[in-house]
Amino acid sequence: MIAGIHSRMLRSQTVSVGMRQQVASRSDWVISKRLARLVTLILCVSLFVLFAFGQLMHWQIKSAVNRIDRLQSVRTQYGSENIALLASRAQLTAEEYIVAEAGRRYQLAPPREDQVRSL
Repeated sequence: MIAGIHSRMLRSQTVSVGMRQQVASRSDWVISKRLARLVTLILCVSLFVLFAFGQLMHWQIKSAVNRIDRLQSVRTQYGSENIALLASRAQLTAEEYIVAEAGRRYQLAPPREDQVRSL
């Protein structure tokens, strides 16, 4: 009998399948009024900051779009002026225009073939 007593003491404690322990879940979230006010205040302030940041970004984007529009109109204006200047330069550097202006202003004429000597 002594052997039976000692063997019971060393035997592990086993629990049957139906009697396992379960962790109690806390489904009721109870917070104090002070914590609720603090969370509400933080949410309101963060929403306000988010809205203010959105308005700031909207204002910056709008001013950038206006500036781009102004720069594009200036670019178009300079482009058309550049085309007009290039056409004027092409006209002024044309050989026919130079010969005509030299004859009109300075009474010059192109040389005849017998006046040109090749060295």
